[in-house]
Amino acid sequence: MNRLLDRILAFLSEHRSLALPAALLGMVVVLVAPLSPLVMDVLVVLNFALAALVLVRAATLRSPLDFSVFPALLLGTTLFRLVINVASTRLILGADAVTPVEAQGVAGQFIESFGKLVAGNNIAVGAVVFLILVIVQFVVITKGASRMAEVAARFALDALPGRQMAIDADLAAGAIDGAEARERRDDLAREADFFGAMDGASRFVRGDAIAGVVITAVNIVGGIATGVLQKGWTLSETGHAFTVLTIGDGLAAQIPAFVIAIAAGLVVARAGRGRTLGEEMPKQLVGNPRSLWMLAGFMAILSFTPLPTMPLLLGAGVIGLGALIATRVQKTAARGEQSAPRIEQTGGRGELARRTNSAAAIDPAVARRTAEIGALLAVEPLEVEIGASLVQLARAGDASPILKRIEAVRRQVAQDLGIVVPAVRVRDDRSLASGGYRIRVRGATVGEGELRLGELLAMPGDGRLPRLPGIRTREPAFGLDALWIAPSLRPQAEAQGCAVASPESVLGAHFATVVRRHADELLTREHVADLLTELAQRAPRLVAEAVPACIRPGELQRVMQLLLRERVPVRDLEAVLESIADAAQRSREPHSLAEAARLALRRTICQQYARPDDEGRPVLTVVVASQSLDALVASAVTLIDGEPATLLTPADAAAVVRAVAAAARPLAESALPVVVISTRTSRAALARLLTPHIPGCAVLAYDELVRGIEVDRIGEAVLTEEGTEVAA
Repeated sequence: MNRLLDRILAFLSEHRSLALPAALLGMVVVLVAPLSPLVMDVLVVLNFALAALVLVRAATLRSPLDFSVFPALLLGTTLFRLVINVASTRLILGADAVTPVEAQGVAGQFIESFGKLVAGNNIAVGAVVFLILVIVQFVVITKGASRMAEVAARFALDALPGRQMAIDADLAAGAIDGAEARERRDDLAREADFFGAMDGASRFVRGDAIAGVVITAVNIVGGIATGVLQKGWTLSETGHAFTVLTIGDGLAAQIPAFVIAIAAGLVVARAGRGRTLGEEMPKQLVGNPRSLWMLAGFMAILSFTPLPTMPLLLGAGVIGLGALIATRVQKTAARGEQSAPRIEQTGGRGELARRTNSAAAIDPAVARRTAEIGALLAVEPLEVEIGASLVQLARAGDASPILKRIEAVRRQVAQDLGIVVPAVRVRDDRSLASGGYRIRVRGATVGEGELRLGELLAMPGDGRLPRLPGIRTREPAFGLDALWIAPSLRPQAEAQGCAVASPESVLGAHFATVVRRHADELLTREHVADLLTELAQRAPRLVAEAVPACIRPGELQRVMQLLLRERVPVRDLEAVLESIADAAQRSREPHSLAEAARLALRRTICQQYARPDDEGRPVLTVVVASQSLDALVASAVTLIDGEPATLLTPADAAAVVRAVAAAARPLAESALPVVVISTRTSRAALARLLTPHIPGCAVLAYDELVRGIEVDRIGEAVLTEEGTEVAA
């Protein structure tokens, strides 16, 4: 027996994909083949069970995408109910009964029981109950769910550009990797498809409600006509028998339809992510004890009115007890937060050292003072100081949102630039504002901002703030106008083209920008030595011949810093060292070696700034420096501290910057990187001149362009006597 059962289960598991086609074919069979009352009872029970299962699943969703098959399932359940209605109508109107009493059992026990339970001996009561159920379902539930699905579909489509921008921003900030970015984009596409399908499927629910009313009317009229005209029964007996059957049939179909309509509303309304409605609803509904105290007092006041006293007092007492429990839980949680230890990140793997406010664990005072002085003298390569309210984001160890973002940035920068970002120290600073933070590089503050926990930062893509209530601020990484909004306003902000980010995402993006901007300062000789040791395992002969014969480790560090300053990845250290070894025979100046390394990495540089066109081919959109501008810069090139710079007058320097900025304006408006093409002679000096004024600007030489990447010249910066001119 067990073997037979195992074989059956194995067969069903192997061919489970055939279940849906088989069910659809079964519905077709039910439409054309007569059924017995017993089979009708089984189908009615199955309809009820399926509706209850869908309702429970909808109430326990964490995200609408967890139930992405719901639109198709909604269509299937609607078809199933209509098939049952057709089969029950055939049984009711085609009943082979001699008397009206026998006719009441022709459609199965469930339909008969429903009719007698609701109507009993009073048909008017049953009809009123049935009409109320139909009206509530059609006018309230079904219409509301249909409207919610329509609005959700519209918002999902309108918000696609803003949410895609947010994914691209997180990817660029290192908060997520490429795999997670692809997964999020797939989720966006699935969500848009889901709400679009729900918008269409909700029409079937409304049609099902209308069909139920029509079928009920047909059953009553057809049943009376059959009983009176064909069987010769009296009008009163016929009307009672077929009305009871019709009401039972209508309730057996409309109650599951009512449940499915409620489930559809719950699925569409489930806009949040991460928690079920059962978890969020009690927290949001009764999370504030003050509202419970006010409700208890209101019910106690009502007890002094002519209304029944005992139920009101009992309700006030129960609600007051709940308010008391909620107040004590809230106070206990607040005391736990106040006595929580202060947090420091002491290592690069996210481990946390806890420093309490109580007496030190080390008894000798001298040892304690020595340790404190040593901590003050140490200068960390990277530090993130956070305010009091942000400590909770760093308290969860490896699960901390802040620490996870920082670790993601370290991995992404290592993958993109080819350097190991040193361990980041995260600690609290009581001198900061509650939601403030500060980023330090080697003890110097290079970035700071303020976050608002429980809110989201809306950043417009076109520079215009959304018309939503919120607190105006500036995005800390680039200083753009932004707006702190409530989480409930996220769909509206995304529909207006805004990228919406959580507080930890804002901090992560700012931290990633700072790390990339100061990557050259973070590269030490120790790191270069580690990179050379690793390279020696893959290319031992290259390292043996080049270091230190062609270049010393300190000089290599300087060359790599020059490359990183212009955001050139040094991940391919083998190619960098090969080019340096060849160029060192002509010159050992760091800037000359860096230019040689750029030639070796020219394909990587071009791919870094290229974007795919409509056919997927890489296109590098650039601004070309005119001959006059290039000649002006080249004539003023000199070496300052061993690096190319210009000796232009302030007026000439300002004119060059204005020319490039004006020509690059279409790039900025199209959210494309600003890339300027010049000659090799002026390239490095022009880059040093433009970088402080045009953040993210990259200057490439003509010989750094490669085959396979199309160059699209969007404009040319031309110097004139009056100022600047952009020639397309």
